[in-house]
Amino acid sequence: MIKTNIIKSTGTNIPSLTLGCSGIGNLYHRLSNTEAINVVEEAIKMGWRSFDVAPHYGSSLAELRLGLALRNLKRNDFILSTKVGRLLMPRTEDGLQNGNEFYDENPFNRVYDYSYDGIMRSYEDSIRRLGTRRIDILYVHDIGKYAHGATPEERKYFKTLCESGFKALEELKKNGQIKAYGIGANETEIMLEAMDYANLDIVLLAQRYNLLEPRKEEFFAKCAKYNVSVAAAAVFASGALVKKSITEGHYEYGKITPQVFKRIQEISKICDNHGVPIGAAALQFPLRNKNVVSVVCGVTSTSQVKKNYEWAQWDIPDELWQDLAAIDIY
Repeated sequence: MIKTNIIKSTGTNIPSLTLGCSGIGNLYHRLSNTEAINVVEEAIKMGWRSFDVAPHYGSSLAELRLGLALRNLKRNDFILSTKVGRLLMPRTEDGLQNGNEFYDENPFNRVYDYSYDGIMRSYEDSIRRLGTRRIDILYVHDIGKYAHGATPEERKYFKTLCESGFKALEELKKNGQIKAYGIGANETEIMLEAMDYANLDIVLLAQRYNLLEPRKEEFFAKCAKYNVSVAAAAVFASGALVKKSITEGHYEYGKITPQVFKRIQEISKICDNHGVPIGAAALQFPLRNKNVVSVVCGVTSTSQVKKNYEWAQWDIPDELWQDLAAIDIY
């Protein structure tokens, strides 16, 4: 069984393993509806009980598919998170807005909106797409410089969130429509800043905390100070840590560089010496931090569902972590 942790500020139980659903929105892979729903249903059969999605994934495709797959699971038996910050508007132009990343996505344009009204509408739209009574966790998606650059527009978005958007999230929480809220982004800087403006319960940190980026002392110290829990996403560094060739997979949504691949080989050698798959070490590494309550693993096949579930429960000796520390992983 997968261990359950507690989101400290709310007392909400969350499984330490969460199914990331960007893949069933056709991120870098093309899945049919049947294949995508089968992935989630297989996860449910195996014991996964936490699911993370976003309107951005496939421009609503992932939310629709996830909702169908969850229909036969009792609502109190799982944790569901999605995201706000983008509204989906019917696309009148030919082609797809982001079809080179999310293959065969739905024909909607994403429009950033971090306001009170925008967040409320996003929540209501997601409820309908997912076919659910409630959403447990809402993350404000891709706020910050990583997504918007160091621009006046980025500051405008953050000001709107602080003056208006956080009020919507607090209201949803107060009314019992969500249990927790926070930021979901690929950077720690915006999370550190947001902690000074809102009572965040949990943040979803993608890419920035894994075996290739293990040092986040300032970030975790402030999380502890403000009682903010952390979900770590992209723990395989966009797949780089579990690929056997530099020509496979992605890192930072781009190609794996020779320098990064050399580092992966160092880590992999230590794992091999202890008979531990590098995937198991990568998945369990973030959970050794007391602030991290769940790891989010994106999947595109039933075999990946099974493999990640096995890795989550792999018995890893302390000596492996000591050897990784010797090459400055910690």
